Amino acid sequence: MTPLRTYFHPDYSPHEVPSLARLAVAARYLHERGLAELVSPPALDRALLRGLHAESYLAAFECGSEPLASSQGIPWSPRMRDASYAMLAGQLAAVNHALDHGIAMNLARGFHHAVFERGAGFCPINGLAFVAHCRPDLQVFVVDCDEHGGNGTEEYAARLPNLYNASMFGTRFGCIGNARSWPFEVRLARDGRRAHLVALERIEALVRATMPDLLLYQAGADSHEHDPKSCSGFSARALVERDLRVFAMARRLAIPIVVIVAGGYQAAEAIARINAATARCALRAFARNAQSRTGSPGPTSIAAAP
Repeated sequence: MTPLRTYFHPDYSPHEVPSLARLAVAARYLHERGLAELVSPPALDRALLRGLHAESYLAAFECGSEPLASSQGIPWSPRMRDASYAMLAGQLAAVNHALDHGIAMNLARGFHHAVFERGAGFCPINGLAFVAHCRPDLQVFVVDCDEHGGNGTEEYAARLPNLYNASMFGTRFGCIGNARSWPFEVRLARDGRRAHLVALERIEALVRATMPDLLLYQAGADSHEHDPKSCSGFSARALVERDLRVFAMARRLAIPIVVIVAGGYQAAEAIARINAATARCALRAFARNAQSRTGSPGPTSIAAAP
């Protein structure tokens, strides 16, 4: 099995920021199991940020001027700032690899709530809109399956003509939809065991209508039923069904895809296991001649793998 090209640098994961420290745990977990080929991205060219957010916010985030610098909800520090920049560099590197090879992962979180004027919801810079901002030559479609709706990306979809956003969430977080953004609230206990699959069918129809050049997939672990913030209530099996459906769509439509691990609020090891299941789904969907193989793991065995 060829491991999944996965962008990660220790700068992503400063130990003093718990929500970021867990990324190093996931990187080690995936690498030790042969699921991820860890690659460090090059340094970010900060000039690429110009115009993405308000200049006043970018300046405040660069130098730590409060209250804007910490407006995303995590106290600003140089290491937190540098973690954000490193993850943005990984985002662009993953896009470049996916465009050439079909798929890549960025082991990053904290993108989809940031709005033009400031950070929000533990997201300092909108690294999904950043791709569309840096690559106006590409039509970029975000498939956001985090527990929380991608309100920031929704705002950017109204600003950037090459950005589309479909959010499947349990917690709306301000998502109401617009001409290039579509919200899908899914709570399995309320809506039924297959509600996520029905929503993903509708999202695939939108992708087919758009036929973008690139998919960005927010594979949030915080939709898991044991996550303290989850209203989606996805079992491990439902998460695997979700991931397999998204990767199969990308493969079927021949659209390059970048996977972002996004949110998660359980213990770091529990989140790493969910991230590993996502990587296994990606490898299964993109394996050569996958349909001709026998003994391929189904959703339950992928979810239960250590």
